[in-house]
Amino acid sequence: MGRYLMKNPLRNQHGAYIMITAIAIVALFGFAALGIEVGRWYAIQGEMSKAIDGAAFAGAKNVNNPNIADLHGFVQEVAQANFPPGLLGTDAPTFTVSDDGNGKITVQGSTNSINTLAKVLDGSQSTTNIGADGSAKLRNAEIALVLDVSGSMGGSPISDLKDGAKQFVENFEDQENDNRFALLTFASGVQTLFAMDHGYVSPITSAINGLNASGGTNAEDALAQALVLPWTDQSGVPANERSKQVMVFFSDGNPTAFRGQFKYNGTDYDGVAALGGSLVYLSLQKPDQQYSLFSVNKVHITGDGKSSGSTACPNTTSQGVTNKLNTRWYVFTDSTYGLDSFGQTSGYDSQQCNIPQTPLANYLTYLATQMAIDNAAAIKAQGIEIYTIGLGAVDPVFLGNLSSGPDFAYYTPDSSELAGIFQQIANILKLVLTS
Repeated sequence: MGRYLMKNPLRNQHGAYIMITAIAIVALFGFAALGIEVGRWYAIQGEMSKAIDGAAFAGAKNVNNPNIADLHGFVQEVAQANFPPGLLGTDAPTFTVSDDGNGKITVQGSTNSINTLAKVLDGSQSTTNIGADGSAKLRNAEIALVLDVSGSMGGSPISDLKDGAKQFVENFEDQENDNRFALLTFASGVQTLFAMDHGYVSPITSAINGLNASGGTNAEDALAQALVLPWTDQSGVPANERSKQVMVFFSDGNPTAFRGQFKYNGTDYDGVAALGGSLVYLSLQKPDQQYSLFSVNKVHITGDGKSSGSTACPNTTSQGVTNKLNTRWYVFTDSTYGLDSFGQTSGYDSQQCNIPQTPLANYLTYLATQMAIDNAAAIKAQGIEIYTIGLGAVDPVFLGNLSSGPDFAYYTPDSSELAGIFQQIANILKLVLTS
């Protein structure tokens, strides 16, 4: 009986495996090559998008620049400078520019990626077209500078403040027809040196050059008056269409004064009470002057405000002078800031004669600080951002409470750094205004 030998069926498959392996290797290299090309296409598109965004921003910033005769050509040059021919293996890019006549610049770009690996390995097309587009529009702005020019700013601080504030305004010189600025200064009183308006660089620069240092630190009234500037009402405007509204508040000291209504010797006054050191300053100061006094020279002696012939207050001796003159502080009965709102004066009668200086001075400090914080909150509630810049002895925590947040609060012990801080804020605003 013959032997039957069964052959191994796998013995004849060696060649097939070799062929399959070869095909798989080619396919894998093909996929790898295609993956490399696709990655490069994404990189090309990313670079083109950056070039287009930069060009659109540059165009939006220069819409009203009289020194640029051909705005579209300028925008194309910016795009081409940021995406030159041959970048990442491309041919010459093309950029087209259009505008809507209302400040919006749109840029469209296109280039061809010159394929190499993918074409060799799988016969795909020799080039791949890649495009991107972007647009930018310059947002209008309303900016108020509120600057402390109190007596502690004398010498280098006031000089450095002038330099920084002028440079800040000059950053927006090419947008005088679109933006509006205001300049307020405060010491004992508050002065609006330039109301919210266009054409601001020359008059504000001139006003800043004339600044000098004297008086107290009436931050609360400065913020109150900043609130009632003629800001544009944007309550019904969509957020992405609103003008940027910003206040830049600078101070080198904590609040030492507040504005209120007073009665002295039978006559009502709108005036400013301030601290002189740790005590209430004896003279009532004018609210619309940097540092100027009324004839009222016994504001620190409280009472009913009536004349010496009709007051219920007894004789009072102050600085060696005996009299019956006294001043009524109407704020003592205010529902928010009255005497009972502060622990040390809680329970005092609102017309009490000659409240002791220690609680009265501390009450004034509380009042000036809290009113400033509340006025800042009212400003922010209207959608106006507040940047604060603090110098020297000012409390950074207080300024932080005034600001729109940690990213909006700046502080330095050295006045020579003020110009740099003002420039930082200007750079932020210029970037935000182009969106």
